[in-house]
Amino acid sequence: MTRAVVGAALASLVAGSTAPAPAQQALTRDQVLAALAVATPQAPADLTGRDLSGLDLSGVDFKRANLSRCRLVKTVFVKAQLFSATLSDAVATEANFTGANLDASVMYRVDMRRAVLRDARLFAVIAYDADFSDADLTHARIISPMNNAKFARAKLTNADLGADPANQGMGLMRTDASGVDFTGADLSGANLRKALLVRADLTGADLTDADVTGTDLTGAILRNIRGRDRLRGLDKALHVDQAIFND
Repeated sequence: MTRAVVGAALASLVAGSTAPAPAQQALTRDQVLAALAVATPQAPADLTGRDLSGLDLSGVDFKRANLSRCRLVKTVFVKAQLFSATLSDAVATEANFTGANLDASVMYRVDMRRAVLRDARLFAVIAYDADFSDADLTHARIISPMNNAKFARAKLTNADLGADPANQGMGLMRTDASGVDFTGADLSGANLRKALLVRADLTGADLTDADVTGTDLTGAILRNIRGRDRLRGLDKALHVDQAIFND
């Protein structure tokens, strides 16, 4: 099934219109499922710019769909399969991705403010300039280049951002959080082993029982962090002398 055929099938679902669908065209759940039914991972559905806000898409396999610039406000993706999907410039504020698989997805500049990603998988996710402010990523598994992203006040309790020892033959698979805003974030119990926190701002973050063994802290701002006395692996972190503490 070609991409053109998939696009035509989706266009035919928009009742009463033969013209190209305008940006933010709202779709029903049945329309989304119908578009995905004729799509394949090789010829994914192109849902660019559509409005899927508020839909319950729990457990749905998106087959690498293109969701760029989609409006996904309060959409439910509980345990959905979003492997290798594209979410760049999508607005997914307050969306629910609990237990969802977002591995290998591309989400440049995605707006995930106040989204729920508890127990979600974000392995090999490209998240440059993404905004996860106030999001809940409790127990999430994250390996990602996320330079300049925002996680202000985000909940990352027991989240796993540590390097993946199973893929060392492919090179070091680790989170690059260079320049990321973690101000006020809850990173208690988080695994940050060998992550890059170069110039990251962790002002006021809770690092109680977090593990920073092998973490690169070059230029990291650690002013007024909570739980410093229970921060694990600080003596084995890299470039601690170049991090900025209160003292």
